[in-house]
Formats: sequence, C-alpha cells, structure tokens
Amino acid sequence: MNTTTNAGLNEAPETNMPVDPGPFDCMPELLAAAKVAPVVRIPYLGEHAWVVCDPELVKVALTHPQMGKDVTLVPDFMRRPGLMVGSQPDPDYARAMIMSDGENHARIRRMHAPVLSPRNTERWGERVAVKVDGFLDELERSAPGTGAEVNVVTDYTHRIPLAFISEMLGLPPQAQRQLRGITDIMLYSSDYPARKEAVGALYGAVEGWVRAPEPLDEGVITGLLASSGGADAAVTEGEVIVWTLGMIITGYETTGSLISASLYEALRRPPEERPRTDDEIRAWVEETLRVHPPFPHPTWRFPLTDIDLGGYLIPKGAPVQVSIAAANREPDEGADCFAKDRQGKGHLSFGLGTHYCIGAPLVRLETKIAVGGFLRRFPQARLSTTTAVEWESEWMIRRLSVLPATLL
Repeated sequence: MNTTTNAGLNEAPETNMPVDPGPFDCMPELLAAAKVAPVVRIPYLGEHAWVVCDPELVKVALTHPQMGKDVTLVPDFMRRPGLMVGSQPDPDYARAMIMSDGENHARIRRMHAPVLSPRNTERWGERVAVKVDGFLDELERSAPGTGAEVNVVTDYTHRIPLAFISEMLGLPPQAQRQLRGITDIMLYSSDYPARKEAVGALYGAVEGWVRAPEPLDEGVITGLLASSGGADAAVTEGEVIVWTLGMIITGYETTGSLISASLYEALRRPPEERPRTDDEIRAWVEETLRVHPPFPHPTWRFPLTDIDLGGYLIPKGAPVQVSIAAANREPDEGADCFAKDRQGKGHLSFGLGTHYCIGAPLVRLETKIAVGGFLRRFPQARLSTTTAVEWESEWMIRRLSVLPATLL
C-alpha cells in the first residue's frame, strides 16, 4: 500500500535489489522489484535509493531538467571507498562526462567528439576486425577439430575490447593484463577494501601513463596531452587522467559484456536460427542490448528539487537510478525474453537525451564485428552440455563470467 506525503504525492514503497556483487544473475530480482511499483525505494548503504521502473517514467527521468548528475550533488553517505561514484575526484581537479551537467558536460562531449567521429569509428572498426581475426585464429589453434571446450568470455569476448581500448589509448602491451585484473576486482568484488585498493590502482596506473607518457604509442592519451600544455591549454592533465579512466570502464567492460551476451543468445540456439548477414547480426545485437543491458541501472541522478514523477515523490538530493532492465521490456516479459524479430525496438540501453552514450556507434560496431566473426568461423559451435553458464552481477552491472562452448 502506498503512503501519501504531505505534498499529496505517493511515497515510493520499499523493496529489495541485490546491491552487493556476487556469482549470480541479478535480472530476475531486478524485474521482480520493478513490478512492485512504478517508483520504488531500496535500502542502500544504510540509507535509501530511489529506482524508477515504469518505462514511460524512465524516459521522463532520463530527460528531466531537474535530475542533476554533477559530481557535486553526490551525498556524503555515498562517498564510500570502493564505490566508483564515491571515488570521483574533486570537481576542481576534473569532472567525468557522466558526472557533469550543463556547460561542463557539453564541453567534455565536444572534446571527445573528434575521437569518436564517424570517420574515426570506421577506422577503429578496421582495427577491431584485425584483432578479432587474431583471437579467432588462436581459438582455432587451441581446439583444432578436437571438440575441446573453451570459455568464450575469457578466451575471446573480453579480450577484444580490452585489446582495442588499449591500442586506442596508446597503452603498452603489458597494460592489458594489468587492466583486466584491476577492473574485475573494482566492479565485481564484494570485498570493499579490495575494491578501494583496485580503484586506487587504476587511478595510479593511468596517472603514471599520463605523467610519464614516453612508453605510450600515439593514441587518445597523447592526443589529449598535446592539448594540455601552455597558457591556452584546452584540457588539463587531471582531465586527461579522469577521461581516460572513463574510457577504460565504458569502452572495455560494457562492450565485452554485450559481445558475450550476444553470443550466448546465439549459441543456445541451433545454427539455423542464428544470424548470418550483417543486417541480421546488427538486429541481433540490438535485441541483446534490449534484453541484456550491461548496465541494468546505469548512472546516478540527483534531483535539484522535490520532483513529482508519476504521482510519486522523489525528494531533493535523493540518489536516483533508472531501471533500464525494466524499461526495455513489456510488462508481461520476464528475464528470458529474447526475440530476434523484435530487433531491440525501443530499448534505452544507451540512455536518452543529453547524456546519450557518445560511444554507442563504436560499441555497436565492435560487437557486430566480434559476433559476426565468431559465428562465421565456428558455425557449428554450441553451448557445453557439461559445464554451466555463469553470471556475475549486482543491481547496476551484469555480465557473463563463464560462457562454455564447444568449437565443433
């Protein structure tokens, strides 16, 4: 039963979501919580967070002018070591794109736009294709006609965006293993002291590359550094560090998750039901984005004033999430609702409005190349009949950790 506030609005009812990471699939619990009410509250860090679940209200929340995202709005109780939102630097040092608003946000997007231009995206796609072919060659050599089983996640899907983002940034080869170990702990460990240490390690690694760039190849970091010197510098050294961190997290982890989920939906079906043409693969990836958003709840918002959202009160300053997982589905759809003919129509996995994901075209292209390459090289591959598929997640991030397949 809803409680009415003094303003005549409904108080969002309380429910639960899995806020600590673990070796489970969060999606059924997220969808169950979303059925409680259009807007719910969940216990979070000893306080509450509000979650917008209704698809239409999610669209409103994503574009609401009073739903702030600036880092200065983060409440003290969320500035907890080991949480990314609580580890944001002082805004005088640098703001991240996803934790900024207004002119700050517009400026950061302008600085990123040349890197992710259509021309550059096409060029990046050519580099992704080279890496995909190389990793597929390795897979083929690892199980030449033996029917050996591989974990597609560790042996293929997450290697591609990690190798690509490292090349894009201009990082030395040894950085890839370092980044994989750090980000796994930072995003998926339930050990918060370890997560705090991992956050510090990532900051430290990037800071080292930026302040001593001699080992770096030409790439995004050196390009940004070229704009950071002199009295008329377009960016600061701190911004180069913070923006590089953002590109690593969004450019690696989420893309790897999307590739894995796309192949999961293919491998669990017979070969004749899998996508073949470029258009079919493109539509398949969109449907995967709808059903398996890498961020089921994406990034925080903080109301600048009390907000009436569908008759529910969201108080000023309250931490707010939007349920992309629920918004992407029809009311009667459950966790397992992949339908290739749906083609992902209407999904919000890249957001909406001014904070729409600037890297969406590149993520789509990487995934299409990786999925298409695998299915063409191993058209008879299938899920293991002896090893189970495994997920790891919490309420904001979700991925496959084990995707066991036999490369027939």
